[in-house]
Parts: sequence; C-alpha cells; structure tokens
Amino acid sequence: MASPTLPKRTAQKKTEADSYAVINYKLGDLGIFRGQTENDYGIDVDLELEQAGFVTGKSVKIQVKSSENLKLRLDGTPSIGGIKQSTLNYWCQIAFRTSVLAYAVDLATEKIYVTADLFWQATKLIDGSAKTKSISFLPEGKDNLALAKIVTIIHAFQPTITEVVAAHTTALRRLEPFLELLVDAYHYDAGTPLEDLADFSDLLDVCRVLIWNEGKELFEDKRDQRGWASVEYWTQKSEADGWDGISCYAAQPILSALLPALVRKLRSLKATVLAGKFFWAHQNPAYLALVYETTIPDTEDRETLKDWGYHFDQKAMVAKGSGAYFAQSAKDPPPKKKGKS
Repeated sequence: MASPTLPKRTAQKKTEADSYAVINYKLGDLGIFRGQTENDYGIDVDLELEQAGFVTGKSVKIQVKSSENLKLRLDGTPSIGGIKQSTLNYWCQIAFRTSVLAYAVDLATEKIYVTADLFWQATKLIDGSAKTKSISFLPEGKDNLALAKIVTIIHAFQPTITEVVAAHTTALRRLEPFLELLVDAYHYDAGTPLEDLADFSDLLDVCRVLIWNEGKELFEDKRDQRGWASVEYWTQKSEADGWDGISCYAAQPILSALLPALVRKLRSLKATVLAGKFFWAHQNPAYLALVYETTIPDTEDRETLKDWGYHFDQKAMVAKGSGAYFAQSAKDPPPKKKGKS
C-alpha cells in the first residue's frame, strides 16, 4: 500500500515567498505591505505608506520580480525579461488611478532594485506585437535600499497619470496665454495689476501637477517654497509689498521661475508620449494628436519665451490635421519580419 503524499512546494512559490520576506524585512518601515490575491495579474503587493505611525492613505501597487542571482548590465543596470504585452498594458491601466512600480530582488545578495517611471517605460514597450519585453531598473548605487525607499515614497505622492494627462492637455492648449503672461509682466508698468488672473491661476494648477516635485526648489524664500502653487499666497505677498493685487513687478520672478521649468517638462513629456505612440493611439488618440501638433520652444531662457509670447502664431505653426493623421497611423503594430527563405 502506497504511503500518503503531501503537497510539494514549488521552486517558484519558495522564490516568491523569499522575495516577499526580503521586502518586508528591508522596507517594512515604509508602511503596510498587503499581498494581492491570485486574481491580480501583474501586481503582487499593495503598500500603504505610514508616517510617524499613522497610515496616510497614500499607496503604491508593486510587481515583484526575483532571482537567485540577478544579472546586471555593464552599467550596473538590472533588467528582467519575459514581460507580456498584456501585463505591460495592465500596469498602464492601473497607473491611471494609482502609482505602479516594480522591485527586482536579488535573493543571493538581498539587494532590492526599483524601477523609475514604470508607466512611461511600459508605454514605450507596448507595440501590439506578440513579443515579450524587458523592463529596466535603476542601476546599482552606493545605497540601493535608500534609493528604493525614496523612489517608493515619490511614487506614492506623485500625481496619477490621469492628473498628468489632464494638466498636460491644459498646458498645451493654454501655452500661448501662459507665455503672454510673461510678456505682460515685463511690458507694463511695475504697479499695473496682472490682467489675466484666470490664466495665472490655470498656470499654477498645471505646474502643481507637472512640476510638483521641483516647484518649491525654484524659489529661495522658504515661504515662497510653501506657497508657490497658490494664487492667494502670491496675491497676499504682492499686496503686503504695497501693490494692488498681483502686480506685474511681483509677477516677474514668479513667471520667470515657473515658465522655463514648465517648458522643459513639456519638451520631456512630448518626447516620452511620442515614444509610446502605439499605446496612446489606442488609449487616447486625441491626446496623442495634440502632443504631436503642439510646438514647444527649443530653449527656455526668458527672452526666448517672451519672443514666443509676442509671436506665438508664427513660432508654433503646424499643419492642421497632421496630429490626427499621426495618431491614426500610430495604431498599426510593427510589421512582422519575414522568415528566412
């Protein structure tokens, strides 16, 4: 009579358990790690951040990849292959609502590597083919653990992709009046109130999302760093200096700090969105068309931006409808390579 058997623990299950144990041990002070169910495809862990023992409501969804001996490229960058197109797209869809990142755990060294901007990396890899893709992680550094913590916290607090797309769309559509604010601030007398306060408010709203993590660094005054995205703050500061509302003089340093940073971000976003054209052609073709058609200044020094504000129509000439054609063409997957004869 054969002896009874017991369930056998697979190597994959053991590797997964070991990697989760490393993450909980190394990163457990970040907050509460909750394992996902088997019905979650492409997401292994949900992390809710804690601060001073209090849960924050800020969370990140995490895909965990592990290896007994993780291989690094020559530049110290680890990568993981075999990622299905469906998984890449799943990460992207989740990222519209909450941040998503991936950890790579080297079980031999217990080092944890982390991705930066997994959403944007995934959009570039989605091409409609049946090929699996490789994702890259931030390279080996002096303190991988500290880097993993910092990147995770940033992901938890950064704007969602839905917020980014909305702000990006507004910035592209309102680029001309935003630049005209800079022209007006230097054109009119110092005490003249800034005429288009609604445009100024919209500019701050856009910057609050698109340059959320660098806005305060643009200002030296600590009070400015705290209130830089508030119309009320700038109004009160201008009036405290004896002006009526936000004067052109008071607006000059604000606009001179924000607009160059915004223009740099718009150039970066344009390149990133166009690199993921297949994804956006199917996800939001109108957005892709707008990004393609909108011309962004090549440089962001103040005089160049003022010149754009004066002559925007001449500087930003693009054939109408070219964006729609580009978006339609981008829907086609790459052609299949012919086999060798």
